[in-house]
Amino acid sequence: MTPGEETALDAARLEDLAKGALVLAAGAEHSSYRASLDWARAAVAEHGPVPLIHPGDLGSERMCVTVSLLGSSAALAEQLPTGQEPLRAVRALERRLGRAADAVVALNTAAENALLAVVTAASCRLPLVDGDGCGRVLPLLEQTTFTIAGVDVAPVALATPAGDVVVVEAAGSRVEELVRPLVLAAGGWAVAACYAMDGERLAGAVVPGTVSRALAAGRPTHGGPFELWQPRPRRLGIGRITAVEHPATPGPDTAGGTALPSRPTSVVVSETEGLHRRFRLEAHNEVLLVLADGAPAALAPDQILMLSAADQRVLDVERAIPGIEVEIVVIPAAPAWHTPQGRRLAAAGGLILLSPDPEPDATQVQHPDAERPEETRW
Repeated sequence: MTPGEETALDAARLEDLAKGALVLAAGAEHSSYRASLDWARAAVAEHGPVPLIHPGDLGSERMCVTVSLLGSSAALAEQLPTGQEPLRAVRALERRLGRAADAVVALNTAAENALLAVVTAASCRLPLVDGDGCGRVLPLLEQTTFTIAGVDVAPVALATPAGDVVVVEAAGSRVEELVRPLVLAAGGWAVAACYAMDGERLAGAVVPGTVSRALAAGRPTHGGPFELWQPRPRRLGIGRITAVEHPATPGPDTAGGTALPSRPTSVVVSETEGLHRRFRLEAHNEVLLVLADGAPAALAPDQILMLSAADQRVLDVERAIPGIEVEIVVIPAAPAWHTPQGRRLAAAGGLILLSPDPEPDATQVQHPDAERPEETRW
Protein backbone atom coordinates (compact mmCIF):
# COMPACT_ATOMS: atom_id res chain seq x y z
CA MET A 1 0.00 0.00 0.00
CA THR A 2 1.02 3.59 -0.55
CA PRO A 3 -0.10 6.74 1.28
CA GLY A 4 -3.65 7.54 0.29
CA GLU A 5 -4.55 3.95 -0.52
CA GLU A 6 -7.54 2.31 1.14
CA THR A 7 -6.92 0.79 4.55
CA ALA A 8 -10.19 -1.18 4.57
CA LEU A 9 -12.20 -3.10 2.01
CA ASP A 10 -15.79 -1.91 2.21
CA ALA A 11 -18.61 -2.72 -0.19
CA ALA A 12 -17.46 -0.19 -2.81
CA ARG A 13 -13.81 -1.26 -2.70
CA LEU A 14 -14.92 -4.89 -2.93
CA GLU A 15 -16.45 -4.13 -6.33
CA ASP A 16 -13.14 -2.61 -7.49
CA LEU A 17 -11.26 -5.65 -6.21
CA ALA A 18 -13.65 -8.01 -7.97
CA LYS A 19 -13.06 -6.30 -11.31
CA GLY A 20 -9.31 -6.01 -10.86
CA ALA A 21 -8.95 -9.63 -9.76
CA LEU A 22 -10.01 -10.73 -13.24
CA VAL A 23 -6.94 -9.13 -14.83
CA LEU A 24 -4.68 -12.07 -13.92
CA ALA A 25 -7.38 -14.68 -14.39
CA ALA A 26 -7.56 -15.62 -18.05
CA GLY A 27 -10.16 -18.34 -18.35
CA ALA A 28 -12.03 -17.52 -15.14
CA GLU A 29 -15.29 -19.46 -14.88
CA HIS A 30 -18.06 -16.83 -14.90
CA SER A 31 -20.67 -18.61 -12.77
CA SER A 32 -18.23 -19.48 -9.98
CA TYR A 33 -16.80 -15.97 -10.06
CA ARG A 34 -20.30 -14.51 -9.61
CA ALA A 35 -21.00 -16.96 -6.78
CA SER A 36 -17.74 -15.95 -5.08
CA LEU A 37 -18.56 -12.27 -5.47
CA ASP A 38 -22.01 -12.76 -3.93
CA TRP A 39 -20.34 -14.67 -1.10
CA ALA A 40 -17.87 -11.83 -0.47
CA ARG A 41 -20.62 -9.21 -0.59
CA ALA A 42 -22.60 -11.12 2.02
CA ALA A 43 -19.54 -11.52 4.28
CA VAL A 44 -18.69 -7.81 4.17
CA ALA A 45 -22.34 -6.87 4.71
CA GLU A 46 -22.54 -9.15 7.77
CA HIS A 47 -19.15 -8.52 9.37
CA GLY A 48 -18.20 -5.06 8.12
CA PRO A 49 -15.20 -3.73 6.16
CA VAL A 50 -12.02 -5.83 6.13
CA PRO A 51 -8.86 -4.01 7.33
CA LEU A 52 -6.06 -4.09 4.75
CA ILE A 53 -2.58 -4.15 6.27
CA HIS A 54 0.98 -3.99 4.99
CA PRO A 55 2.98 -7.26 5.17
CA GLY A 56 5.46 -5.60 7.51
CA ASP A 57 2.81 -4.67 10.07
CA LEU A 58 2.56 -8.07 11.78
CA GLY A 59 5.96 -8.66 13.33
CA SER A 60 7.47 -11.90 14.60
CA GLU A 61 4.93 -12.52 17.39
CA ARG A 62 1.83 -12.72 15.21
CA MET A 63 0.74 -15.51 12.84
CA CYS A 64 -0.64 -15.23 9.34
CA VAL A 65 -2.59 -17.97 7.56
CA THR A 66 -2.79 -18.41 3.78
CA VAL A 67 -6.11 -19.31 2.16
CA SER A 68 -7.00 -20.64 -1.27
CA LEU A 69 -9.77 -22.29 -3.22
CA LEU A 70 -8.71 -25.78 -4.30
CA GLY A 71 -10.26 -27.87 -7.03
CA SER A 72 -12.62 -26.88 -9.81
CA SER A 73 -14.13 -23.41 -9.88
CA ALA A 74 -16.97 -24.85 -11.97
CA ALA A 75 -17.73 -27.25 -9.11
CA LEU A 76 -18.14 -24.29 -6.77
CA ALA A 77 -20.89 -22.92 -9.01
CA GLU A 78 -22.66 -26.29 -8.97
CA GLN A 79 -22.24 -27.03 -5.25
CA LEU A 80 -22.60 -23.62 -3.62
CA PRO A 81 -20.79 -22.83 -0.38
CA THR A 82 -22.53 -22.91 2.97
CA GLY A 83 -20.55 -19.81 3.90
CA GLN A 84 -18.68 -21.44 6.79
CA GLU A 85 -15.92 -23.20 4.83
CA PRO A 86 -13.17 -20.55 5.31
CA LEU A 87 -13.86 -20.18 9.03
CA ARG A 88 -13.83 -23.96 9.54
CA ALA A 89 -10.56 -24.33 7.63
CA VAL A 90 -8.81 -21.60 9.60
CA ARG A 91 -10.11 -22.88 12.93
CA ALA A 92 -8.91 -26.40 12.10
CA LEU A 93 -5.44 -25.10 11.32
CA GLU A 94 -5.42 -23.05 14.52
CA ARG A 95 -6.32 -26.16 16.57
CA ARG A 96 -3.53 -28.12 14.91
CA LEU A 97 -0.95 -25.38 15.57
CA GLY A 98 -2.19 -24.51 19.04
CA ARG A 99 -2.38 -20.77 18.38
CA ALA A 100 -4.79 -18.29 16.85
CA ALA A 101 -4.30 -16.60 13.51
CA ASP A 102 -3.75 -12.84 13.51
CA ALA A 103 -4.12 -12.16 9.78
CA VAL A 104 -5.06 -13.73 6.46
CA VAL A 105 -3.15 -13.64 3.18
CA ALA A 106 -4.30 -14.89 -0.23
CA LEU A 107 -2.43 -17.59 -2.09
CA ASN A 108 -3.00 -15.43 -5.17
CA THR A 109 -5.20 -12.43 -5.93
CA ALA A 110 -6.87 -13.68 -9.09
CA ALA A 111 -10.63 -14.13 -9.56
CA GLU A 112 -12.21 -16.37 -6.89
CA ASN A 113 -9.09 -16.52 -4.70
CA ALA A 114 -9.01 -12.75 -4.17
CA LEU A 115 -12.66 -12.81 -3.13
CA LEU A 116 -12.19 -15.88 -0.92
CA ALA A 117 -9.47 -14.05 1.00
CA VAL A 118 -11.94 -11.25 1.75
CA VAL A 119 -14.59 -13.78 2.84
CA THR A 120 -12.08 -15.49 5.14
CA ALA A 121 -10.82 -12.27 6.72
CA ALA A 122 -14.36 -11.01 7.25
CA SER A 123 -15.63 -14.32 8.68
CA CYS A 124 -12.66 -14.66 11.03
CA ARG A 125 -12.72 -10.93 11.86
CA LEU A 126 -9.06 -10.62 10.89
CA PRO A 127 -7.14 -8.14 8.72
CA LEU A 128 -6.15 -9.04 5.17
CA VAL A 129 -2.51 -8.68 4.14
CA ASP A 130 -1.86 -6.55 1.05
CA GLY A 131 0.07 -9.19 -0.84
CA ASP A 132 -0.01 -12.86 -1.87
CA GLY A 133 2.13 -15.91 -2.37
CA CYS A 134 2.44 -15.87 -6.16
CA GLY A 135 2.11 -12.43 -7.72
CA ARG A 136 0.45 -14.25 -10.60
CA VAL A 137 -1.47 -17.51 -11.10
CA LEU A 138 0.25 -20.90 -10.92
CA PRO A 139 -1.43 -24.31 -11.01
CA LEU A 140 0.05 -26.13 -8.00
CA LEU A 141 -0.37 -25.47 -4.28
CA GLU A 142 3.40 -25.63 -3.68
CA GLN A 143 4.21 -23.13 -6.44
CA THR A 144 4.54 -20.03 -4.30
CA THR A 145 7.11 -17.51 -3.21
CA PHE A 146 6.47 -18.88 0.28
CA THR A 147 7.98 -22.20 -0.83
CA ILE A 148 10.94 -20.36 -2.37
CA ALA A 149 11.48 -18.65 1.00
CA GLY A 150 11.43 -21.99 2.84
CA VAL A 151 7.93 -21.82 4.38
CA ASP A 152 6.20 -25.22 4.59
CA VAL A 153 2.80 -25.52 2.95
CA ALA A 154 1.74 -28.14 5.52
CA PRO A 155 -0.17 -28.61 7.66
CA VAL A 156 -3.04 -27.96 5.26
CA ALA A 157 -6.58 -27.75 6.64
CA LEU A 158 -9.36 -28.45 4.14
CA ALA A 159 -13.01 -27.55 4.64
CA THR A 160 -15.57 -28.79 2.11
CA PRO A 161 -19.14 -27.68 1.36
CA ALA A 162 -20.35 -31.06 2.63
CA GLY A 163 -19.09 -30.26 6.13
CA ASP A 164 -15.87 -32.30 6.04
CA VAL A 165 -12.72 -30.97 7.69
CA VAL A 166 -9.41 -32.71 6.96
CA VAL A 167 -5.92 -31.75 8.11
CA VAL A 168 -3.11 -33.04 5.90
CA GLU A 169 0.45 -33.46 7.16
CA ALA A 170 2.96 -34.21 4.44
CA ALA A 171 6.31 -33.32 3.00
CA GLY A 172 5.92 -30.38 0.64
CA SER A 173 6.47 -32.42 -2.49
CA ARG A 174 3.61 -34.80 -1.57
CA VAL A 175 0.94 -32.30 -0.55
CA GLU A 176 -0.48 -31.91 -4.03
CA GLU A 177 -0.92 -35.63 -4.69
CA LEU A 178 -2.58 -36.14 -1.29
CA VAL A 179 -4.86 -33.10 -1.32
CA ARG A 180 -6.26 -33.33 -4.83
CA PRO A 181 -7.95 -36.76 -4.41
CA LEU A 182 -9.51 -35.54 -1.17
CA VAL A 183 -10.93 -32.49 -2.93
CA LEU A 184 -12.31 -34.66 -5.73
CA ALA A 185 -13.95 -37.04 -3.26
CA ALA A 186 -15.49 -34.08 -1.41
CA GLY A 187 -17.37 -32.85 -4.46
CA GLY A 188 -14.76 -31.02 -6.50
CA TRP A 189 -13.77 -28.03 -4.40
CA ALA A 190 -12.65 -27.06 -0.92
CA VAL A 191 -11.17 -24.16 0.99
CA ALA A 192 -7.58 -24.66 2.16
CA ALA A 193 -5.84 -22.92 5.05
CA CYS A 194 -2.10 -23.46 4.83
CA TYR A 195 1.35 -21.82 4.83
CA ALA A 196 1.05 -20.64 8.44
CA MET A 197 3.94 -18.31 9.28
CA ASP A 198 4.86 -15.46 11.56
CA GLY A 199 4.81 -11.89 10.34
CA GLU A 200 8.57 -11.65 10.01
CA ARG A 201 8.75 -14.63 7.64
CA LEU A 202 5.72 -13.34 5.77
CA ALA A 203 7.37 -9.98 5.12
CA GLY A 204 10.33 -11.72 3.50
CA ALA A 205 8.30 -14.22 1.47
CA VAL A 206 5.18 -12.43 0.23
CA VAL A 207 4.73 -10.60 -3.07
CA PRO A 208 3.67 -7.24 -1.61
CA GLY A 209 0.97 -4.87 -2.82
CA THR A 210 -1.03 -7.27 -4.96
CA VAL A 211 -4.38 -6.43 -3.37
CA SER A 212 -3.76 -2.71 -3.94
CA ARG A 213 -2.72 -3.58 -7.49
CA ALA A 214 -6.00 -5.39 -8.11
CA LEU A 215 -7.94 -2.50 -6.59
CA ALA A 216 -6.17 -0.10 -8.95
CA ALA A 217 -6.92 -2.32 -11.94
CA GLY A 218 -10.60 -2.40 -11.00
CA ARG A 219 -11.09 1.35 -10.73
CA PRO A 220 -12.64 3.10 -13.72
CA THR A 221 -9.86 4.98 -15.55
CA HIS A 222 -9.19 6.21 -19.04
CA GLY A 223 -5.78 4.56 -19.23
CA GLY A 224 -6.75 0.90 -19.04
CA PRO A 225 -6.37 -1.61 -16.19
CA PHE A 226 -2.62 -1.12 -15.78
CA GLU A 227 -2.52 2.67 -15.58
CA LEU A 228 -1.70 2.73 -11.87
CA TRP A 229 0.45 -0.42 -11.69
CA GLN A 230 4.09 -0.34 -10.65
CA PRO A 231 6.17 -1.68 -12.22
CA ARG A 232 4.27 -1.05 -15.42
CA PRO A 233 3.49 -4.04 -17.65
CA ARG A 234 4.81 -3.72 -21.17
CA ARG A 235 2.88 -4.04 -24.39
CA LEU A 236 4.62 -6.13 -27.01
CA GLY A 237 2.25 -5.00 -29.73
CA ILE A 238 -1.28 -4.76 -31.02
CA GLY A 239 -2.59 -6.81 -33.90
CA ARG A 240 -5.25 -9.08 -35.28
CA ILE A 241 -5.50 -12.82 -34.67
CA THR A 242 -5.00 -14.55 -38.00
CA ALA A 243 -4.82 -18.20 -36.94
CA VAL A 244 -5.48 -20.47 -33.96
CA GLU A 245 -3.81 -23.86 -34.20
CA HIS A 246 -4.12 -27.00 -32.10
CA PRO A 247 -1.20 -29.29 -32.98
CA ALA A 248 -2.11 -32.94 -33.51
CA THR A 249 1.21 -33.94 -31.97
CA PRO A 250 2.13 -33.20 -28.35
CA GLY A 251 2.95 -29.58 -27.65
CA PRO A 252 6.26 -28.17 -26.49
CA ASP A 253 8.04 -30.17 -23.82
CA THR A 254 7.24 -28.86 -20.36
CA ALA A 255 8.53 -29.93 -17.02
CA GLY A 256 5.84 -31.84 -15.22
CA GLY A 257 4.48 -33.67 -18.25
CA THR A 258 0.84 -34.34 -17.41
CA ALA A 259 0.39 -31.40 -15.03
CA LEU A 260 -1.29 -29.28 -17.68
CA PRO A 261 -4.71 -30.65 -18.68
CA SER A 262 -5.59 -28.43 -21.62
CA ARG A 263 -4.46 -29.02 -25.18
CA PRO A 264 -1.51 -27.11 -26.63
CA THR A 265 -2.58 -24.06 -28.62
CA SER A 266 -0.74 -21.69 -30.94
CA VAL A 267 -2.18 -18.24 -31.64
CA VAL A 268 -0.81 -16.21 -34.55
CA VAL A 269 -1.20 -12.43 -34.38
CA SER A 270 -0.29 -10.05 -37.21
CA GLU A 271 0.83 -6.70 -35.84
CA THR A 272 -1.16 -3.77 -37.21
CA GLU A 273 1.02 -1.01 -35.78
CA GLY A 274 4.70 -0.32 -35.42
CA LEU A 275 7.01 -2.91 -36.98
CA HIS A 276 4.20 -5.10 -38.40
CA ARG A 277 5.70 -8.22 -36.91
CA ARG A 278 4.19 -11.68 -36.82
CA PHE A 279 3.67 -12.87 -33.25
CA ARG A 280 3.24 -16.51 -32.36
CA LEU A 281 1.91 -17.28 -28.90
CA GLU A 282 2.52 -20.82 -27.63
CA ALA A 283 0.06 -21.76 -24.91
CA HIS A 284 -0.78 -24.71 -22.68
CA ASN A 285 -3.41 -23.59 -20.14
CA GLU A 286 -1.82 -20.15 -20.46
CA VAL A 287 0.62 -18.42 -22.79
CA LEU A 288 4.14 -19.72 -22.12
CA LEU A 289 6.12 -18.13 -24.94
CA VAL A 290 5.82 -15.34 -27.49
CA LEU A 291 7.88 -15.32 -30.67
CA ALA A 292 8.15 -12.13 -32.73
CA ASP A 293 9.20 -12.96 -36.29
CA GLY A 294 10.66 -16.19 -34.89
CA ALA A 295 12.71 -14.61 -32.10
CA PRO A 296 11.76 -14.99 -28.41
CA ALA A 297 10.05 -11.83 -27.17
CA ALA A 298 8.59 -12.97 -23.83
CA LEU A 299 8.30 -16.17 -21.84
CA ALA A 300 7.11 -17.56 -18.51
CA PRO A 301 7.42 -17.12 -15.58
CA ASP A 302 6.42 -13.61 -16.63
CA GLN A 303 2.66 -13.59 -17.23
CA ILE A 304 1.65 -13.09 -20.85
CA LEU A 305 -1.88 -11.91 -21.57
CA MET A 306 -3.99 -11.11 -24.58
CA LEU A 307 -6.30 -8.15 -24.04
CA SER A 308 -9.24 -7.47 -26.29
CA ALA A 309 -8.43 -4.16 -27.99
CA ALA A 310 -12.13 -3.30 -27.89
CA ASP A 311 -12.65 -3.35 -24.12
CA GLN A 312 -9.24 -4.16 -22.52
CA ARG A 313 -10.57 -7.40 -21.05
CA VAL A 314 -8.33 -10.43 -20.74
CA LEU A 315 -8.97 -12.91 -23.55
CA ASP A 316 -8.62 -16.57 -22.65
CA VAL A 317 -6.62 -18.63 -25.14
CA GLU A 318 -9.58 -20.99 -25.51
CA ARG A 319 -11.71 -18.05 -26.66
CA ALA A 320 -9.23 -16.71 -29.21
CA ILE A 321 -10.66 -16.71 -32.73
CA PRO A 322 -9.32 -15.25 -35.98
CA GLY A 323 -10.33 -11.66 -36.63
CA ILE A 324 -10.22 -10.38 -33.04
CA GLU A 325 -7.88 -7.44 -32.45
CA VAL A 326 -5.73 -7.94 -29.35
CA GLU A 327 -2.95 -6.34 -27.38
CA ILE A 328 -0.16 -8.63 -26.19
CA VAL A 329 0.87 -7.64 -22.67
CA VAL A 330 3.67 -8.94 -20.46
CA ILE A 331 3.38 -8.60 -16.67
CA PRO A 332 6.77 -9.06 -14.98
CA ALA A 333 6.84 -11.90 -12.47
CA ALA A 334 8.05 -11.19 -8.95
CA PRO A 335 11.87 -11.26 -8.74
CA ALA A 336 11.76 -14.53 -6.76
CA TRP A 337 10.46 -16.36 -9.86
CA HIS A 338 13.54 -15.33 -11.84
CA THR A 339 15.97 -16.97 -9.42
CA PRO A 340 17.24 -20.48 -10.24
CA GLN A 341 15.07 -21.95 -7.45
CA GLY A 342 12.06 -19.96 -8.62
CA ARG A 343 12.44 -21.13 -12.20
CA ARG A 344 12.74 -24.75 -11.08
CA LEU A 345 9.63 -24.45 -8.94
CA ALA A 346 7.64 -22.79 -11.72
CA ALA A 347 8.72 -25.58 -14.07
CA ALA A 348 7.28 -28.19 -11.69
CA GLY A 349 3.81 -27.50 -13.04
CA GLY A 350 4.80 -27.17 -16.66
CA LEU A 351 4.93 -23.38 -16.56
CA ILE A 352 8.34 -23.07 -18.20
CA LEU A 353 9.31 -24.52 -21.55
CA LEU A 354 12.32 -26.78 -21.45
CA SER A 355 15.16 -26.21 -23.87
CA PRO A 356 18.87 -27.07 -24.04
CA ASP A 357 19.48 -23.58 -22.61
CA PRO A 358 16.79 -22.96 -19.95
CA GLU A 359 17.98 -19.42 -19.37
CA PRO A 360 17.12 -17.31 -22.44
CA ASP A 361 19.81 -15.36 -24.18
CA ALA A 362 19.83 -11.88 -22.67
CA THR A 363 20.27 -10.41 -26.14
CA GLN A 364 16.99 -12.02 -27.19
CA VAL A 365 14.79 -11.74 -24.11
CA GLN A 366 15.65 -8.74 -21.98
CA HIS A 367 14.83 -8.25 -18.34
CA PRO A 368 11.24 -7.08 -17.85
CA ASP A 369 12.49 -3.66 -16.65
CA ALA A 370 14.69 -3.09 -19.73
CA GLU A 371 13.35 -0.48 -22.12
CA ARG A 372 12.51 -1.55 -25.65
CA PRO A 373 12.01 1.22 -28.21
CA GLU A 374 9.42 -0.79 -30.12
CA GLU A 375 7.27 -1.53 -27.05
CA THR A 376 4.88 0.53 -24.99
CA ARG A 377 4.52 0.93 -21.23
CA TRP A 378 1.29 2.23 -19.76
